[in-house]
Amino acid sequence: MGPAESGEAGEGIPPPTSAPGTGVGAEVQRPTTSPIKSENARKCSDVSSPDEEGNSLHAQRLGIDIPLDSNDEELLFQAARIFKIENLSGFKNLKKLALIANEVTVIEGLEEQGPSLEQLELYQNHIRRIDNIQHLTNLRVLDLSFNNIRRIEHLETLVNLRELFLSSNKISKIEGLSTLKELRTLELGSNRIRDVEGIENLTNLNELWLGRNKITRMELPCLPQLARVSLQSNRIEEWNPALFGNCPKLCELYLSHNNLPSPPSEIRQLVELMVLDLCCNRIDSVEALASLPQLQDLWLNDNSLASLDKIRCLQQLPSLDTLYLERNPLQASLGPGYRQAVTDLLPRISQLDALSINSTVHIVQHRKDGEVVFGGAEGFVLQTVAFTP
Repeated sequence: MGPAESGEAGEGIPPPTSAPGTGVGAEVQRPTTSPIKSENARKCSDVSSPDEEGNSLHAQRLGIDIPLDSNDEELLFQAARIFKIENLSGFKNLKKLALIANEVTVIEGLEEQGPSLEQLELYQNHIRRIDNIQHLTNLRVLDLSFNNIRRIEHLETLVNLRELFLSSNKISKIEGLSTLKELRTLELGSNRIRDVEGIENLTNLNELWLGRNKITRMELPCLPQLARVSLQSNRIEEWNPALFGNCPKLCELYLSHNNLPSPPSEIRQLVELMVLDLCCNRIDSVEALASLPQLQDLWLNDNSLASLDKIRCLQQLPSLDTLYLERNPLQASLGPGYRQAVTDLLPRISQLDALSINSTVHIVQHRKDGEVVFGGAEGFVLQTVAFTP
């Protein structure tokens, strides 16, 4: 089972990436923003696009080049060459505004949307400051990912905010969030953050995405509702067992692409953990993981596990279903018998690395060109040999 990425996804990202082990840098991404459904919606398909020869059209203005209806509850314009948020006076029912991949540099023109606006997405523009949104007190979702923002500011009044996405900016410090006690999702992947701070009041936080930063310490405050955490692609070299006690409800923990040693025994406190990503570290023992009763997906590829004896303890995991082990020393030492040896040791798993255990090898004979291709499920070619018809 691969991840339903999201993260790191987030991290810097929402589209799903490859499953672990399918490429360097494959990471979990955070989910896309939650939709607001409405019959009164105007989308990018309602406006003109580049001409048939692919030439970009001139800048377009809301309400002038792009017709608007003040009864619209949703406005969604993607890659429409919009430079300015304007002409929205009278839009008393506007619940969602999404200007994605445009040329907006300043958040403005939303003076009359305070009571109604619930979702604001200005993903992939050229915004440098978070400003002019203090009055949007009913906002539930704010997505300012892929901009040029350097500081988290002017969010204190958005006390109903539940999802905040600020990935792929230039933010170096987590601040200005102490009043956002309804926040459920915080995405700060692909920034310049060095310390995890300023989130101790976010006691309802459910998802925290901090991949691709410059974080050196595994430190999280007491977050009793936290279920998903990503600290992928940082600079963490030591475990901090306090994390397990501070976040007892973790069900997904993503720590790939750091420089972590083998996990400590205290990780057994995470009795609800279902997904654990430890790929691309320096792990040579996984004894501590044997007491995780709910663990289903375990990613250990690209580590230092030397032999089958090093993973024998995984037999004690009653729920283990998916295991990534490729590019550990044990794979090279076992040679062609690697896959069979691991599945004999762990017969309950349904997937090893990128292939399902139930994949049946079949033979396709290409008599025309003198080859026999031994294939596997999902298009994986295992071996091609010549033969004489």
